[in-house]
Amino acid sequence: MTFTASASVITFNPAMGGTAANGDQSVGWQFNVLSPLTVTDLEWYDAAGTGLNRAHTVGIWSPAGTLLTSILIPSGVAAPLDGMFRFVSIAPINLPVGNGYIVGGQNFAASMDLMACGSGGPCDGLLVQTVDPRLAFVNATFSNPGGFTEPTFFSIAHEGFFGPSFLAAPIPVPVPESSSMVLLAISLTVAGSAMRYRKQRTT
Repeated sequence: MTFTASASVITFNPAMGGTAANGDQSVGWQFNVLSPLTVTDLEWYDAAGTGLNRAHTVGIWSPAGTLLTSILIPSGVAAPLDGMFRFVSIAPINLPVGNGYIVGGQNFAASMDLMACGSGGPCDGLLVQTVDPRLAFVNATFSNPGGFTEPTFFSIAHEGFFGPSFLAAPIPVPVPESSSMVLLAISLTVAGSAMRYRKQRTT
């Protein structure tokens, strides 16, 4: 099985948070894009790493509320496990800089798939997260009961729900400017000429 070279945009320590009750609704989280990124896969949290109890449709919405992409994460272990999440590849989409994107997915009251969340109230802020520097986590979100829909309501479980997430292409490695490459070529040429000159002087 081939694994993606992309990386999850968020990881966390589940022992520092709690678990959320499942409901027949969509859940997710809002985020801001600080520098452009390319989404390559969508994913759903597999708390035990042993497979998902239910299949979950996951999608990403633009700040204007347009569904940009979605895919079904199958139940069981059919989808590869990337650390904490089961993922499925999509046709890559580019997210430009902007505030108010949402990643969300359909959840089910009958599901045994646990979601990680930061508890509300006095326990708020306990779910320790590591976030891709190209984006900023805003808040956990949820929808009214129903099927797969954009979860737009903010939750008191500010650091959850996971649930849904996504993978993004690696941060590009800067390529030297053409002028720098020309200087490097000139330096190598000069160095080579000097070595040949010294060799001729010693023969």
